[in-house]
Amino acid sequence: MPLPGCYRNTSPGAFLRYCYYPTLRFKSYTVRTDLILMRKISYGAFVVSLVLVFFSCRPKATDRSQQIDEVNYWYSYQLRHPTLSKDSVRHYVTLIENGAKELPSPYKAMVLICKARYYSNSNPDLSLKFYQEAVDLLQPTGVDSLMARAYNGIGVRYIKQSDFSNALEYYFKALKLYEKQDDKESIGGVLSNIGEVYQVKNDIPLAKRYILRAMQVNKEADNISSYLDAAQTLANMYGMNNQFDSAIAIDRMGIAMADSIGSTRLKSSFFNNLGNCYMYSDRPDSARHYFTQCVALDSANGLMHFMVDNYLTLGQLSLQQKESKAAEQYFKRAIKLSDSVGEKQLKAQAWNGLATLYKQQENLALALVARDSATAVKDRIINEKSENKIAELQQLYETEKKEQTISLQQLKLSRQRLLLIGSVVLFSSLLLSGWLIYRRYRINKEKELQASIMQQREKATLDILQAEDKERRRIAAELHDGVGQVILAAWMNLQAMEPQMNDLPPAQQQALSRAISMVGEGCKEVREVSHAMMPNALLNKGLVGALKDFTQQIDNNVLSINLHTEGMDMPIDGMVETILYRVIQESVNNTLKHAGARELDITIDNHPAGISLLIEDNGKGFDSAALLSKKNGHDGLGLQNIQSRIAFLQGTVEWDSSPGNGTVVTIFIPAKKTHE
Repeated sequence: MPLPGCYRNTSPGAFLRYCYYPTLRFKSYTVRTDLILMRKISYGAFVVSLVLVFFSCRPKATDRSQQIDEVNYWYSYQLRHPTLSKDSVRHYVTLIENGAKELPSPYKAMVLICKARYYSNSNPDLSLKFYQEAVDLLQPTGVDSLMARAYNGIGVRYIKQSDFSNALEYYFKALKLYEKQDDKESIGGVLSNIGEVYQVKNDIPLAKRYILRAMQVNKEADNISSYLDAAQTLANMYGMNNQFDSAIAIDRMGIAMADSIGSTRLKSSFFNNLGNCYMYSDRPDSARHYFTQCVALDSANGLMHFMVDNYLTLGQLSLQQKESKAAEQYFKRAIKLSDSVGEKQLKAQAWNGLATLYKQQENLALALVARDSATAVKDRIINEKSENKIAELQQLYETEKKEQTISLQQLKLSRQRLLLIGSVVLFSSLLLSGWLIYRRYRINKEKELQASIMQQREKATLDILQAEDKERRRIAAELHDGVGQVILAAWMNLQAMEPQMNDLPPAQQQALSRAISMVGEGCKEVREVSHAMMPNALLNKGLVGALKDFTQQIDNNVLSINLHTEGMDMPIDGMVETILYRVIQESVNNTLKHAGARELDITIDNHPAGISLLIEDNGKGFDSAALLSKKNGHDGLGLQNIQSRIAFLQGTVEWDSSPGNGTVVTIFIPAKKTHE
C-alpha cells in the first residue's frame, strides 16, 4: 500500500485526497478565538489611550478601531477561504499588511502568518522564516491562539521537509496551547496532524492512538467534517497495512455520515478510499465501480483536479487488466482535463501511462511520442518553478522596497544581489537542463547496451539449442543407420539359423533362441532411443502427428493420455515445435515416474496471440515451490530445463501443484516467437 499523496510523488489513487492541498487539512480552527483575544488586547490599549488623551484623540481612536476591524475581517476571511487563488491571497495579505503597520505586535504577527501561508507551497523556506518571526513577535504578548497557529504552521513546514522530529515538537507545542484554551476544534486538528506524522514514521500504534483521540475530540465538539477527516486518515492507515476489511468498514461508515450532512466532497473521498482498498486487494471490478462514482461526484462538485486523478487511476487499472482501449481513453481524458486545471504533474503521469500502453502494444512510434510528451511536460514544470521563483523573489524585493526608504547605494546592492540570484538560478537551470540531457543520453545508451546484451544472449541460447538439436539428429542417425543396422543384420542372420536349430542339442537350441530374442530386444531399444533422440514423426508429420505417435506408445493401462489441439493448422516455427515436443515429452515422463496418475490431459491452442499449452494430471502432486528452489538438486533439473527452454522463447511457465491435488502445467509462448 503506498503512502498518502502528501508524503510521496503521488501515483494514481492517493487514499487521503485532501493531502494534495495541505492548506485544506489545517482548517481555521482558531479564527474566532484569535479575534476575541485580539479585541481584548486592542480594547484594553484603547481604554488607556482614551484616559490619557481624553476627547482630543477620539477621532484618531475611531480610525484605529476601524483599522483593527478591517485587519481582523481580512485575516479571518482569508483563513475561512483556503482555496483562494494565489493572486487573491496576495491581495488580502497586502490589505492586512497595510492595515497593521501602526498596530501592536500581534497584528504584525497576523501579517507574518498570512505571508507564511501564502509562500507555504512555492517557497517553504521563506514560509518557515515568516512563521518563526511571528513566534518571536508573539513571545512577549501572551496571545496563545496566534502562537499556537504559528507553531502548527511550523510543524507543517517541517513535515514537507521530512523533518518529523521537529514537526512533532511544534505540533505538541501547539496542542498544549490549544488545550489551555479548550479549543476543541483546533485540538482535533493538531491531534490528526500528529497521528499522520506517526503514520509516515510507520509507528502505527501511536498513529492510531492520536487519530482515535482526534476523532473523539471532534465527536465531542460535534464537528462531523473534522471527525470524518480523521476517519479517512484511520481508514488509510488500515489500508496501508493491508487491513482492507477494517478500512472498508470505516469508509462505509464515513459515506453514511457524509450523506447525513450532505457533503458530497467527503463522500467522494471515501469512495476514493474504497476504490484503492479494492484495487490493492485485487478486486478490480469493485475498484473501477468506486472510482467511477468518484468521477461523477467530483464532476458535480467541480473538483477537476480529483477527476484527473481518478481518470489516471482508472487508466492504470485498465492497463493492469490488459484493457487497452479503456486504458487509452482514460489516459487521454486525464491529459485533456489536466490542461484545463493546470495539473502538469498528473499530465506527465498520464503521458507515461500511454507510453507504457503503446509499448505493450508494440506501437513504438506512438510510445516514443507519448514518452517525449511526458518529458516535455516535466521540463515545463522545471522551467515554471524556476520562473516562479524568480518572479516571487522580484515581488518580495518590490514589497520590501515599498516598506523601506533605502539609500541609492543599498538599492544598487539589492539590485546586484537580485541579479546575482537570478544568474545563479539561471545558471542552475542551465546546469539542471544539461544534467537532464546527459542523463537521458546515458539512459538511452544503457538501454541500447541492454538490448545488445539480450540479443547476444538470445543468439547464444539459439546456437546452443540448434547445436543440441543437430547433435541429437546425428546421434539418432548413427544409431539408426549404423549400430541399428548392424544389430538388425545380426538379428536377421540369427533368425536365418532357426531352421537348423532342430539338429542341435536341446541346451544349445535354448541358448540360441535366447540370443535371438535378446538381439531382437536390443534392436527394438536402439530404434526407440533413436526415435526419442529425434523422432521421425516430428520431421514428417509435424508436432501434432509426433505427439500422437508418442502418446500411443504409452500403455493405456498405465496412463491414459488425452490430446486436444486447436488451430494447429497455422504455421509454427520449427524450433518452437521441437521445444514444445521436448517439454511435453519431459512432462509425460515426469508424470510416469513420479505422479502415480491414471489420466493425463494435454491441450494445445494455437491462436493469434500465441500458443497456450495446458498439461494436467490427477496424480499425487508435489510442492512445486520447494522443488523449483532446489537449484542444484537432481529432482528439480527437469523443471528447470523446461523453464529455460520456455524462457528462450520469451514465454511463461507455471506449475500449480500441491501434495494430493494433482499437477497443472500452464505454458504460454507469444506469437512473435511462434511464427518467426
